[in-house]
Amino acid sequence: MEYLGNKTLLDLSKQGFLCSRCTRSSVILPCLDWAVEQSHGTTPIMSTFHSEMEAAVLDILLKGTCPLILVLGRSLYKTLPEKLREPLTNGRLLIISLSNQPRIDQKSSLLCNQYICHNASSLAFGYLSETSSLYPLYEEARKNAGMVEVIER
Repeated sequence: MEYLGNKTLLDLSKQGFLCSRCTRSSVILPCLDWAVEQSHGTTPIMSTFHSEMEAAVLDILLKGTCPLILVLGRSLYKTLPEKLREPLTNGRLLIISLSNQPRIDQKSSLLCNQYICHNASSLAFGYLSETSSLYPLYEEARKNAGMVEVIER
């Protein structure tokens, strides 16, 4: 595991955000509204920000002031994306790499999602289907009495 950024964010209560790659169009506005609500909070939002919806949520969160924890299923960036530079410099971003492979794959994606579910104090699922690979993680979190929110089903 490698870290880049503000590791003290790990000491705080964290909100995980996960969203299936396949979503309905009805999910878009509720997820973006959720992101706007979180964007100026003090709770770090932890996600892979990998799916299309997660990436859109990241773009909104970056416009705010909330702390962010980006969990990668691949090696750390060789060149940091421009949009992540300011939050990193300002201490509101932590990037965690769980793998040293050059690209994310299904196995490392699952590892990231498990990491988020086990390390976040609460979870928000942007979209959840019973056929999604996220569904077993949702079920486990719900059984463990974690705070779980589903934005759209």
